[in-house]
Amino acid sequence: MEEKRLLLALRNSDEAAFKKLFERFYPKVKSFLVSCNLKNDLDDVLQETFISVWKRREHIDLDKSFDSYIFTIAKNYALKNLRKRIIGDIRSSEIEINDTAVPIDRIVDVGFYDEKIQSSINSLPPRSKAVFQMKRYEGLSTLQIAQKLGIAPKTVENYMHKALTTLKKELEHLAWLILVYFL
Repeated sequence: MEEKRLLLALRNSDEAAFKKLFERFYPKVKSFLVSCNLKNDLDDVLQETFISVWKRREHIDLDKSFDSYIFTIAKNYALKNLRKRIIGDIRSSEIEINDTAVPIDRIVDVGFYDEKIQSSINSLPPRSKAVFQMKRYEGLSTLQIAQKLGIAPKTVENYMHKALTTLKKELEHLAWLILVYFL
């Protein structure tokens, strides 16, 4: 309940509420990013995450999980930095194929991989797909999904497990790019 009060105050540009949320979530977000092996850009990603929360404060949905919201922001900034670093490393060393330097954009078709991932998500059974999308794209908690679908939280966890297992099997051959995409 206190979290909702702080979020409401944050939406109204209350800096003290932002500071309290920062103090509460900074260690959690930092721990999450460290678990993703993000060491080089850790401080930058943490800063970008909390700046983004402040900039988007008026659009925070009080009915959705703030944990999911802030972790999604952190994940997206981590991925952005990782992509930049990978592409920068590849570009700086120039990949040679058949003695011809080829820019990374011509080797890696990100749209192709995104299409494969979306196709795999769309091929999931309806309930697993719905649970996956609510969890990953809408940021809903397991309990919120269970209430929305009128099923037990354990059933939601089972659907999510089935979805992730299926996606892992279908997209195994794209592993290194999936790591960059989903992290």
